[in-house]
Amino acid sequence: MTNLQQRITNPQFFINNAIVVAQRLLNKYLVRIIDGKKIIARIVEVEAYDGSTDDANHAFNNKRTARNETLFWKGGFVHIFIIYGMYYCLNFVCDQENYPSAVLIRACEIISDERDEAFQPNFKLANGPGKVCRYLKIDKTNDGLDLLTNDELFLLDNEDLPPSAIVTTPRINVDYATVAKDYLYRFYIKNNPAISKK
Repeated sequence: MTNLQQRITNPQFFINNAIVVAQRLLNKYLVRIIDGKKIIARIVEVEAYDGSTDDANHAFNNKRTARNETLFWKGGFVHIFIIYGMYYCLNFVCDQENYPSAVLIRACEIISDERDEAFQPNFKLANGPGKVCRYLKIDKTNDGLDLLTNDELFLLDNEDLPPSAIVTTPRINVDYATVAKDYLYRFYIKNNPAISKK
């Protein structure tokens, strides 16, 4: 990877509908700093969770709890939740304050990792939401991080993809939802080998 773009620091990037933000996040670079070492991952698969009427959303019906509090913040913050009692999931809060909305980072292609001098880009290290957090060492302590200002986890800009390069499908493992189960809120980069599931 060459010619990394500038860090995303404009709050307007996130203060937008989750469906819009989700598609714009594809192809952006996620940077994680661990003990001074930099890991760079390209975002290749995402899911949008849009507001309190989305019954796949953890804030359905505006139910506000300690677990989902950061979902109600304005766009630009990190929201972490746990699935199956053991896997952390990384989300970026979107839209306006008190409108619970976020994008789940489902899969990334790990581009570089300064912790390993012999590292080669890898499609299988973070091809699922739990694996993203495990590889990048993200857990509940990262909940509430400001993506625009913190030095642990942030985004670098990269070119937006044309619609023809993006595949749209229903979200994965949201069978508990009724109304929103089949919403086309999952987006991934066409033919990318790092996606979690076709």
